[in-house]
Amino acid sequence: MNSLTLGFLYVCGFSWLLCEVCVSASNGSWMPLGLFVVFFTVMFSVLGCIKLSDKAINAAGPIFAILIGVGIAAYGITSFGASAAGAVLRLVGGAMMIALGGMAILLKQSEGEAH
Repeated sequence: MNSLTLGFLYVCGFSWLLCEVCVSASNGSWMPLGLFVVFFTVMFSVLGCIKLSDKAINAAGPIFAILIGVGIAAYGITSFGASAAGAVLRLVGGAMMIALGGMAILLKQSEGEAH
């Protein structure tokens, strides 16, 4: 995750997912918040605390971006009953995070083939 732009976009997606789970918790569903805390702990342990190789850390970033996108898209799928516009916005945002993670993986593979 050596790109500042990608890192910023990952943080934006992660913050969006945090907002979604906090709204769920305020509505009485605490399980998504608990899962988010576990995901947060694992993600930042892998990306910053555990001594791993640069290759492993750079591989983990896009995978976490895809998981964040899946989480946002899951909220989009379940929210069509409340607001179609909000559901579409969540689905588009989730798809963008999934695409961002996929592009980062493809970019790394093309860089590896070029060297």
